[in-house]
Amino acid sequence: MGTRLSIEIDGPVPAGAFDGAFDEVARLEEILSNWKSASEISRLNARAARAEFLCSPDLYGAISVSLEWAERTGGAFDPTVEPLVRVLGLRPGAEVPESGGMPSAQERAAPMPIGWRHVHLGSSARSVRFDADGVGVDLGGIGKGIALDAAARVLARQGVRSALLDFGGQVLAIGRPRGTPGWPVGIADPGDRDTPVTVVRVADVSLATSGNGERSVQGPDGPIGHILDPATRRPAPYMGTVTVAAPVGTSADALSTALFVMGPERGLAWAESRRLPALYLWRDQDGVLRHRATRAFDDRFAGWSGVPGQ
Repeated sequence: MGTRLSIEIDGPVPAGAFDGAFDEVARLEEILSNWKSASEISRLNARAARAEFLCSPDLYGAISVSLEWAERTGGAFDPTVEPLVRVLGLRPGAEVPESGGMPSAQERAAPMPIGWRHVHLGSSARSVRFDADGVGVDLGGIGKGIALDAAARVLARQGVRSALLDFGGQVLAIGRPRGTPGWPVGIADPGDRDTPVTVVRVADVSLATSGNGERSVQGPDGPIGHILDPATRRPAPYMGTVTVAAPVGTSADALSTALFVMGPERGLAWAESRRLPALYLWRDQDGVLRHRATRAFDDRFAGWSGVPGQ
């Protein structure tokens, strides 16, 4: 899925636990990843505008939960940004358009079928149908979370009671290491994902961080972010990161994507009203690191060290 997965287990490691978890993620990649032209979702995108596409349980479940999150977030999270991903050349091997990667006003005004209501589910047959040509589903904003939850279920069936799964900016903690309040997890500097600015302790929770620095591509006029705003049909303009905590990986992944698209002002109000633990980090024009957190984040991670320099 275009990033790295690591798994750490505290205590005895059941035979086959690591292999089983990694194999499950590899299996899901063949279903959910648009990075693979032969994946099931790639076949769905090629066919569902012409006829109903009969899905595997995994793909149908992933699309169903994605549409639920699209509705809950008012479209800030929307899996139908696939046409825009293609236009912007954000997939590996794609050419960035000579326009600098930004659709012109004319291109944005032209018909581009983005919007989760273009996707229709047939629950009795696990079918998916698009109601317009050019519709496409991209699960990049939720796929890591789905895979983390699936890997965690494999580990639980194997008898693992304490583990930390780290999937390229999103972690899922099962239990906690013995004798500790939780797994230590660094929250990265918005300008350098390898440099933590603070550390929180996590247990039985997923922590997802979204930022446009991880997988941006270089266009003629500078970096083009991969987190897209379905409303404006452009990369979301926020230049920092947002970190969200949720009980499962799927929810954390979708929420961090949605809150990134909303940006700090709208996103904090939306998260506060739902008592969601969320933390925004960004640097101001002078390079000073700033942060704003919801009360739920401060309460959940009481004693977190805050951001240096403020």
